Amino acid sequence: MKRLGISILTVTILVSAYGQHGKGVALASMTGGDRLSLVKNSITIPVWHEKGFWTLYEEYLDKGADVSNNSYRSLQGLAETDVTTSDREALDQSLRMITNRFELLTLREQYYAQFANAFNGVIALQFLQTEAMLDMMECSHTYEATRWKTYRFRPNAVDEAQFNSAKENTIRAALSLPDDKADAFWNVYSQYEEECDALLGADYNMISLYAGDPSDFTPGLAKRLGYDLLRIMKRETKLKEKYFKKMSDTVGSTLAARFLAWEDYYSLESKMHAWADN
Repeated sequence: MKRLGISILTVTILVSAYGQHGKGVALASMTGGDRLSLVKNSITIPVWHEKGFWTLYEEYLDKGADVSNNSYRSLQGLAETDVTTSDREALDQSLRMITNRFELLTLREQYYAQFANAFNGVIALQFLQTEAMLDMMECSHTYEATRWKTYRFRPNAVDEAQFNSAKENTIRAALSLPDDKADAFWNVYSQYEEECDALLGADYNMISLYAGDPSDFTPGLAKRLGYDLLRIMKRETKLKEKYFKKMSDTVGSTLAARFLAWEDYYSLESKMHAWADN
């Protein structure tokens, strides 16, 4: 099972390199065969389960093709919103992204249950870990190809004493935060940050609890961890939806969309680093 961590880390580096050069093929645009080959190098399946597992995985890819494409297409739309975007368009782009992400999580949850029931929790958790990490990398790669790359901000990137001011300055610049909306924005943002920290940890370190080697767990514990991870991913998306709507009501949908995009990008980078640390 050590192949999982090594393969995922390798792909992370490759995708990061693609983003830095504005080139490369996004994971969502991979052919089924290319993605299947990549995943086969990331998951270890007992010989007696191989045929059944990969048959079910190919079914998952076929069923999820449209859902995945819609999710990444709407994310691209959100990533491209800026100060020139109308409130109406910003609202539509943001809600579409959130809706499509829920649909992708729902599909993943359905197939996680199928893998767990057909095989065991250890195999199912491998499937879920790999899909979650590939999804995070794909989403991060989408942001890397836009202006948001300039505002990449990671936990532990600065001294702890400077963290809050550095993050605030980055957000101000990234969102082009107007002075007349700053107080209202920070009031809502502080509420969001408090709830987000409670759910995922101040630096998203809660995600590392689900990045361990599945073979270290009993099948029952691995299965439960997978369901816990799915629940947290859904709760995180609901939290972003809640505060996007609250921001939209408070400071307008255009600024709220920029808040959603920056937070989504920041959370992706933070979660990938927490995952890699484990």
